[in-house]
Parts: sequence; C-alpha cells; structure tokens
Amino acid sequence: MQAHDKVVTKKSILLAYQMLRCMPPFVDMRLPTTIETKVVHDLSMYGCFDEPNVITISTAKVWDVSQLVATIAHEMIHLHQFRLKVLDEEQPHDVFFMNCARDVCVHLGFDKEHF
Repeated sequence: MQAHDKVVTKKSILLAYQMLRCMPPFVDMRLPTTIETKVVHDLSMYGCFDEPNVITISTAKVWDVSQLVATIAHEMIHLHQFRLKVLDEEQPHDVFFMNCARDVCVHLGFDKEHF
C-alpha cells in the first residue's frame, strides 16, 4: 500500500471539504453541505471539479494531507464559480478564480505560487 492510498480516499476528500467549507473564505460562499467524491490515478491532474457537485482527486499527483487539502480548496473555488454561473470551461482560471484563490491563500496559508 502506497502512502497516498492511505491519504486520498473518498472519505478523506469529503472530510477535508467539510472542514474547509466551515472556514473563511469558504464559509461565506454557501457551498453545498455534501459533495460526491471520486479517487482516480491520473497523471494529467491533481484534481478536478465536475458539475454539479463532484470533486475528484488523483493519487498520481496528490500524496499527502497538505496537497489534498490545497487541491480540494482549489476545486472548491471552481464549485463556487459553477454555482455563481461564472465558470468558463475555456478559461477556468480567470480573474474571478485568481481573486478567489488569492483570498483562500491569504486566509488559509496556502502557497500562492503552487495553488
């Protein structure tokens, strides 16, 4: 069993999501109380958000708890964009995303360069 197999599980994704949802700035975003979670082993991604409320994390790129939480926070911004109907599939990391990401990094201490 690899270390990431212990860290990245459907349950750990949901628990991290629920924790982040209760913290600023996510607490003000009114995100859904529960989401669907998926675990994949895909070298092309850390995580992804799919409509309507699915967060997927890849064990190929996410190996520890800090990466897991940061990746979920990143995908939660995409969920927020989707709920506000401002998610652009062509440009998901637009100005709106970058402003939210800066706010999340400031509040939660994530590395802005790698977020």
